[in-house]
Amino acid sequence: MSPSHSALPVAVLGAGPIGLAAAAHLIARGFTPLVFEQAARVGANLASYAQVRLFSPWQYNIDKAARRLLEAHGWQAPVADGLPTAGEIVADYLRPLAQLPALAPHLRLGHRVFASYPCGSGQG
Repeated sequence: MSPSHSALPVAVLGAGPIGLAAAAHLIARGFTPLVFEQAARVGANLASYAQVRLFSPWQYNIDKAARRLLEAHGWQAPVADGLPTAGEIVADYLRPLAQLPALAPHLRLGHRVFASYPCGSGQG
């Protein structure tokens, strides 16, 4: 189905690096994401160990579609080979990404998603 034929948003579970990258890719392809995050803020898991320096440099932590969205609004990426802390990933990448006009209206923070199966689906 082409994006122009899709009337429903695409659900993305989690507003961490992967969830927000997925949303950026959906936006780039003309889909409307609906990002559900259990926590009250983006990157909550990373924020729980904010002081820890990561082993992978910035260049491996920034998604290409997310980078394009951010740079279109004047964002400048950190030094590619710098080693960020988990907190820096949240503050310098995830929060700015989540605040973009293309993404912010589609975030649902503080929302839990539960599985629901119709009767007779064979699921437990």
